[in-house]
Amino acid sequence: MGEGLTVLVVDDEPDVCWALATLLRTHQFNVVTAVSGAEALRWVTTSRSQCDLILVDAKLTDIDGVELARRIRSETPCKAPMIMVSGYFYKDDGVVQDTLRSGLVSAFVTKPFRHGEMLSTIETVLSRG
Repeated sequence: MGEGLTVLVVDDEPDVCWALATLLRTHQFNVVTAVSGAEALRWVTTSRSQCDLILVDAKLTDIDGVELARRIRSETPCKAPMIMVSGYFYKDDGVVQDTLRSGLVSAFVTKPFRHGEMLSTIETVLSRG
């Protein structure tokens, strides 16, 4: 599924980063993890690697996930689609709905997530181009 594609996983919970990285690598994605918004911004800004998809936690210790998504779009040339992942918000939450409607993020997945649900969401988002 992900052969040659690079995914940036941004989550302040090391276990979630590990779980997502393991799942994605099993499906041939290249995975970079960041445990803070600052680390993610730094990687997106300085990396020579192309980023094809970003999975961003809605609540990070240093920045709100929506704000991080806005900063990635406004402060970097990165146009990779983003999927928001959260155990704090639910899909019908107003913040999530506004963020999806605005196009800032392409999809939303609630924690805890099922592997099949995550992979299906990723496949859908990547197929949209």
